[in-house]
Amino acid sequence: MPYDDHETDPGLLGTGGSPLVSVVIAVYDGMSHIEDACISALNQTYPSLEVIVVDDGSTDETNRIVATLAASDPRVRLIRQQNRGVASARNAGIAAASGEFVAPLDADDVWEKTKLERQVRRLQECGSETGLVYCWWAWIDVNGIVLDRSPRWQIEGHVLNKLIEVNFTGGASVPLYRRVGIEEVGGYSMDLRERGSQGCEDWDLALRIAERYGVAVVPAVLVGYRRRGDSMSAGCDTMWRSQMQVLSSLATRQPEISPAVLRRASGQFALYLAGVSFWSGNYLQACRWALRARSFALWRAVFPHVARMLARRWLGTEPRQARTSLQNPRFDESDLPEPLMPYDRIYERHWDGQGE
Repeated sequence: MPYDDHETDPGLLGTGGSPLVSVVIAVYDGMSHIEDACISALNQTYPSLEVIVVDDGSTDETNRIVATLAASDPRVRLIRQQNRGVASARNAGIAAASGEFVAPLDADDVWEKTKLERQVRRLQECGSETGLVYCWWAWIDVNGIVLDRSPRWQIEGHVLNKLIEVNFTGGASVPLYRRVGIEEVGGYSMDLRERGSQGCEDWDLALRIAERYGVAVVPAVLVGYRRRGDSMSAGCDTMWRSQMQVLSSLATRQPEISPAVLRRASGQFALYLAGVSFWSGNYLQACRWALRARSFALWRAVFPHVARMLARRWLGTEPRQARTSLQNPRFDESDLPEPLMPYDRIYERHWDGQGE
C-alpha cells in the first residue's frame, strides 16, 4: 500500500510535515574528508534531516571540525565514544536518532544533492513493505574526480537470493532504510569485529533487512564512494573472513537457501577482492583472488572486460576521468564514464539462464 496510507508518528515529522531523515556518520580519524561528507548531507534538497556524527575514538582533528559545524548548524550533533568499531558507532547514532528513515554516510563519501529527496519519495511510493532503497554510485579519488561508476542495477522486490549472490546495494553510504526495519533486525552486527572479521557490516545489514522486506532502487548516480588504499575494504583477507561469517550466519538463519547460491556468493566476492587488488596495482594478489572464484561461467563473462582494462592500463589508454563532482550544483550524470565492469548485464543474463 502507499506509504501515505498509514499513520506517521508526529514525533518523526520534520520540516513542513516531511518525515525526518537521520543521517548517521561514523568516523575514526577522518579529518581529511569529514567536513565534505557533512556538507554534502547538509546541502541536500530534502528539507527535513538531522546529521548525527559519532566519533569512534578519533585522535586527530575530527572532533574540532565537527564541533565547528555543529556550532554553525543546529542540525548537526556530535557524539563521542571510545573506539569500538564502525558497527558500534553506527548503532550509537541510530539510538540517538529521531528520524523515521536512517541514511548512513561514510565519513569520506559524498552525496549528490537530491539523493535523500529522491530516495524518500521512492520509499513513500513503495509503502511499508519496502525496507530500503538504494541507488547507483561512482567511485571517486581523494580529490573527488570520478574513476568509475557502478553497474546500472534495476533489481527490486523481495530479492534476497540475488542480494546474497552480489551486493547491488553498494556500500554504507548508498541505502536509505526505514528505521523500524533496522530496529527489528537488531541494528549493525558487532560480532564481525569481535571475531576479527570486520568489513561486511553494510552488506550484512542489507541482507537481514531483505529477509523481511522488499528492496527498491532510484536509478541514478547519487553517491560518491571514495577509493583509498588504506580503507577497510583494502584488507582483502579480513574482508574474506567477514563475508564467510556473514554467509555462515545467513545459512543458519535461512537453512532453505541453496548451497549453490552461497557458493556463487563466495565466487562473486572473490572477484570483488580481485578487483580491489587490481585497482591497487597488486596483480599477483588479483590473480589469486580471481582463481578462488571457481566459476567458469562467471569467469567467461568477466574476462573480456578484465582483458580490456589490462590492455588500456598497459597501453596508457585508460578511459578519461570525469572532471565532474557529485557536489556540483550542475552535476550531470551523462558526463560519467561507462561502468568498467557491467555486472548488471552479466548477472541479468546469468539469472535469465537460470529461469529467474
